[in-house]
Amino acid sequence: MAISGLKRVLGLKEVIFIAIGFTIGGGVFVFTGIVLKITGPALPLAYGLAVIPVFITMMPLAMLGSAIPSTGGNYKYPSRMVSPGLAFVGIWTYALASFFGQLPLYAIACARYAKVFTPSLSIEIFAIGLLTIFFIVNLLGIRLAAQIQGVMVIILVSALLFYSGKGLTLLNPENFDNFFQKGASNLALGVALLTFTYLGSNGIIELGGEIKNPGRVIPRALFIAFPVITIIYMLVAIATIGAFPWQTLLTSSEPLITVSKCSLNKFGFMFFIAGGAMLALTTTLNALFIVGTKSLLVIIDDGILPKGLGRLNKRFGTAHILLTIIWILSILGVLSGFSLETFASYAALGGMIIFFPVLLASLILPKRYPDRYQNSEFKLKGFWFWLCPFVGFIMILFFSAIILFDLKSPIKVALFFVFIFSGVLCYQLRKRYLLKQGINLGDIKKQEDWVE
Repeated sequence: MAISGLKRVLGLKEVIFIAIGFTIGGGVFVFTGIVLKITGPALPLAYGLAVIPVFITMMPLAMLGSAIPSTGGNYKYPSRMVSPGLAFVGIWTYALASFFGQLPLYAIACARYAKVFTPSLSIEIFAIGLLTIFFIVNLLGIRLAAQIQGVMVIILVSALLFYSGKGLTLLNPENFDNFFQKGASNLALGVALLTFTYLGSNGIIELGGEIKNPGRVIPRALFIAFPVITIIYMLVAIATIGAFPWQTLLTSSEPLITVSKCSLNKFGFMFFIAGGAMLALTTTLNALFIVGTKSLLVIIDDGILPKGLGRLNKRFGTAHILLTIIWILSILGVLSGFSLETFASYAALGGMIIFFPVLLASLILPKRYPDRYQNSEFKLKGFWFWLCPFVGFIMILFFSAIILFDLKSPIKVALFFVFIFSGVLCYQLRKRYLLKQGINLGDIKKQEDWVE
């Protein structure tokens, strides 16, 4: 198996850093500016509302990660408990939305912040260079990538707290007048987009085969990372609206740059842009490269994709071929010319769709693996066992509909459905090809190859 070369090197601290770094980035430095224009002064409320359904939806994932730790859990749980075809299409759609949407989104946004220091900087060249750096870092091994992630997250959180603290000292309550002036529909759209900013933490269930004592570490990491992330988001949103009249930010391409430039001294401004904005985006880029290959490796081991794609580097234990494909797709995204709003919509849609098959698997867990469920350090029972997946299903359907409607362009909407249907086509073609060789992909559901 390709994943047999992965090394168990991550402890609680490293997993928390990965979860926080994966999540913070889009939330504060990309979506804040986008959603501010949609919700106006209700931005902090939108952040507060967005965390509720996402946190509830994360609980079934924490239960699965605790009961049956596994590499590539977002694919492996539903492929063994629900349907390998449904699991594959979910990962395929998420991968395309992430590699062609999320990675370019953060690379381009980071380049925009870098232009503060070098106005003549080429956004495309900087974004491609940044993607290349993290591609190389992750080729050299997950331990190095995780260590770099830890250092970056510490600096990032310090910069965000510095910005928030200064903004709160300048808070003007009048900036929050007419709080709901943008209306309920705009607030709902803002919440829909911001749900994605909390979804990154679920990436840690991809790393079960590389985490020491994953049954305990995975749920603990989620319970620690979520409050930290939520507090930081709320503080930044309140400081941004409170320190500066939000109406004047509507024409700003990067509202946080405008606010920080007016509220911080020169040194503080440079620290916030370099240590906050740029590191927030780069930690997310790094985390995407860290987890981006895991489910794909399990899919390859199952035979749905060609075995050659899953080769691991013998020295570093990294999936160099898959990482190269991810790097190429992300560069194509940078060169596509799509707006940040379009990339954000694709990333949010892909991030939500991946939940659907995993939530189905969580409902099957107690019947399929009663002993593992009972012995799990974290499990849902009774009312909560049914409520958490139900909230997740509603969140996926409702917010996906809102985002698709807001895309407006039929071509952009059609492209996302191309992501989905191409996955269905790929699976069916591969299934027919393997059946001729006497291999039935339906047998994947019978496999019991979990990480011990």
